[in-house]
Amino acid sequence: MNGPKQDKTDALIHWNYSRDEWKRFMRWKKRREGVFRYTLYLLWPGKSSKTPDIIITKKEVRINDVHEVFHDGDHELRRISIREAGKMNVLEITYENLSSRLHNTNDIYILVPKGKLREAIELQERIREGR
Repeated sequence: MNGPKQDKTDALIHWNYSRDEWKRFMRWKKRREGVFRYTLYLLWPGKSSKTPDIIITKKEVRINDVHEVFHDGDHELRRISIREAGKMNVLEITYENLSSRLHNTNDIYILVPKGKLREAIELQERIREGR
């Protein structure tokens, strides 16, 4: 999940969130992961309750200092979409890990900040074009 350090000049998007907005998203995300994960999150929110600094490039998502690559020689972008999740919009990036023998797919969920839906749609198109 960690990748090479890069500066912010290759960023397509740089998003920040309000604390309430991020908490609502994390509850949604943990519910999707199952009852056990959701309960653990409610009891010990820890780092996940802090609002992150998110940067998206044509190849990766950076959440603070954690990098998740979705398109390079070892990863292939499969799908990028925006979904409604109650009162939120969530950017969903699905990619295949080609370096794994199983070629498993992974999903990255990113909250679209309030008022940034148009920006998210433009991002979606730019990433699709860069495939």
